[in-house]
Amino acid sequence: MKTAVSALIAMLAVVACGGGSGTNNTSASGPGKVAAIAGEVPSDMKALVPFQIATDATYAPNEFVDPNSGAISGWDIDLGLAACKVMGVTCTFNNVTFDDIIAQLKASTPSEVAGGDKPRYVFSISSWSPTQARESSGIDFITYYKAGESWLVKSSGGVSISTAADMCGHTVAVEAGTTEESDAWGFMGQQVGGTPISGDTDNCKKAGKSDIKVTSFQTQTDADSALISGRADIGWLDQPVADYQVKQTGGKLKIGGQPCSIAPYGIALVKGSELEKPLTDAIKYLMDNNNYYKDILNRWGVGDGAFTSSDVGMNVNSLPSQPSCVPAY
Repeated sequence: MKTAVSALIAMLAVVACGGGSGTNNTSASGPGKVAAIAGEVPSDMKALVPFQIATDATYAPNEFVDPNSGAISGWDIDLGLAACKVMGVTCTFNNVTFDDIIAQLKASTPSEVAGGDKPRYVFSISSWSPTQARESSGIDFITYYKAGESWLVKSSGGVSISTAADMCGHTVAVEAGTTEESDAWGFMGQQVGGTPISGDTDNCKKAGKSDIKVTSFQTQTDADSALISGRADIGWLDQPVADYQVKQTGGKLKIGGQPCSIAPYGIALVKGSELEKPLTDAIKYLMDNNNYYKDILNRWGVGDGAFTSSDVGMNVNSLPSQPSCVPAY
């Protein structure tokens, strides 16, 4: 009989093999087409149906490959499919390495699409944190949820962590391209990879400690496995995903400290996409009608990060009065 940890490793191995999986299923009790919102989808966009959506399906319970069905699942997926129904279009989710998604979203700009090009992906739902750097690169974000960053350690024999300074001198596993990866390097006054940031401070050296050994993985699945196997001392990831890992391992892993840097999630689209208004209105509709939005979150146990429709916005990068995990860098 498998232990909780070995069962999780087996599940992660299945998830990791899920590249290219797609799904367009949704609950029969969910919303239907809303004519006023469906009418906002431009005719040239409708020619792209089924819309291809990019997600990094290694971030359970937000987005992951179901080991039983092979389908891409999670509350982000359910929300995206519900929004597609409201817009009156069919959508298919595709499992794409997180660090590659933005480049693939930008593979076709709106002007190129108008000229006849077909974009690889119309938008991405993948636990994105809107940032100025991502927006400046040509991406817009429709915010729809809030989550913090959490540290994950072994319950027995693991290191103790309550603040970012406790990462110093330890190996920290992160997924490449995430805010946690940037923040771990930023705490040391460095860009991802180790290039010093001019005028910034190495907070580990300032405290008289050794630097963090940041170990980046192409999938969250691999980062989780590094922590479970002992190749990393600490995992750093988004709060709902860390909470899920604690449940999946039956308490073999635990949260260290309190979530910090609570910030919005955003749906990522290439800047100026014609889908921005209908998709924004679809998300607001789900929040304002029949508890569609809250029912999705509550089914997955992530309702504590719920937005209201008045919270939804374009390129909202932070929330007021939230403690930051690391000093500005």
